Amino acid sequence: MGGEVPEPRRLSRSLSFGCGGVPEEALHLVLGYVDDPRDREAASLVCRRWHRIDALSRKHVTVGFCYAVEPARLLARFRRLESLALKGRPRAAMYGLIPEDFGAYAAPWVAELAAPLDCLKALHLRRMTVTDEDIAVLVRARGHMLQVLKLDKCSGFSTDALRLVARSCRSLRTLFLEECIIADEGSEWLHELAVNNSVLVTLNFYMTELKVEPADLELLARNCKSLISLKMSDCDLSDLIGFLQTSKALQEFAGGAFFEVGEYTKYEKVKLPPRLCFLGGLTFMGKNEMPVIFPYSASLKKLDLQYTFLTTEDH
Repeated sequence: MGGEVPEPRRLSRSLSFGCGGVPEEALHLVLGYVDDPRDREAASLVCRRWHRIDALSRKHVTVGFCYAVEPARLLARFRRLESLALKGRPRAAMYGLIPEDFGAYAAPWVAELAAPLDCLKALHLRRMTVTDEDIAVLVRARGHMLQVLKLDKCSGFSTDALRLVARSCRSLRTLFLEECIIADEGSEWLHELAVNNSVLVTLNFYMTELKVEPADLELLARNCKSLISLKMSDCDLSDLIGFLQTSKALQEFAGGAFFEVGEYTKYEKVKLPPRLCFLGGLTFMGKNEMPVIFPYSASLKKLDLQYTFLTTEDH
């Protein structure tokens, strides 16, 4: 009593790990373990320093709508991207609810991708219009280092562009074309892929109506020992006997068809790869063809019978 009243302590809201407390190298390392986009976004809002470090360390970006941001602005911020995913037309386009001339052109994005990104290894375009010229520009700029190319439900290009990809992108590990509308100018693209690529892991041209030569598939299996997933357009299973016997590492297969329904003797020589754990497609398979898959049932983890002729009792 009678002493001096102490001055009130000033409270600081600055965080010890905020804008100045942690070395920049440490922040780079910490943010390197943050993969969730929402967490990344929250971190980038802490301060300008964190915003800058996030931009320098971000390896993957997904753009939910290709018109939501200008390509130049996004790529100017994230200069070290290794993977970019772009979504174009809304899902309603799958049901004919979006006009054909809606847009979602890949050209503006491809033009920007051709210059600033030195680290880009993976590109995923979904429901976008992609032309042969777009793919040619991309291949000229990124073909030497592109490892993943996914064109998901896209349209506007032909097999000529695929031939260029197969010839130039020799480090490609994933080529995904499922449900794309592709102008078929010949099956040479698959032969080029088999000849020029030895590291392919995943090839998907399921539900594309592309016609290919079984001999090219067999050549692909011989040259790409790492191929573990093939999903293709319908091809008679009896024509794939050589491919299936050669693909020792194959774990996923979809797209085989039984065009001669009821002719089990035509398919009795079909032998599936020993490591196969996913089997789908099997278009037109009926009760008489079921013995083809019986010997492998115990090793299958997933069996898709959506396009078969089986009844409920057969399932």
